[in-house]
Amino acid sequence: MANVKISGMSAASALTGAEAFESVQSGTTRQVVASQIKTYVDKAAYTYNVPVAGFSLTIAAGIEYLILDPAGNLANGTVVMPAAPVDGQVMVLTCTKNISTFTLSPNTGQTVANVVTSLGSGVGVSYMYRSANTTWYRVLG
Repeated sequence: MANVKISGMSAASALTGAEAFESVQSGTTRQVVASQIKTYVDKAAYTYNVPVAGFSLTIAAGIEYLILDPAGNLANGTVVMPAAPVDGQVMVLTCTKNISTFTLSPNTGQTVANVVTSLGSGVGVSYMYRSANTTWYRVLG
């Protein structure tokens, strides 16, 4: 598939990531590939949550950022990683207040390495998923 018009694609069209698309902006035509479009779209995936004490939430598929913004410090809370992550997916968690006892749980069949047990105000932590061994690895924070 080369020089594809999006309007000409069917719902069953499978992209390889190498397809070329033309974008016209201010009279200038530029070529972009499907993988560049995916990278742009993926960056906008976040969830904002205002949890209360004892919360438990599961991160939805495709989410890359989780922003926790409780009204005050919390004694405890649990976050479960997404059920169907892709290889190399990064999950970033941040909180505006302290969570004293924080539980970061893997989803079914997964493992979380170097799991955090608390989140401080303004502190972020990120994990990257490796599908070969279904493990989330702490990469920052």
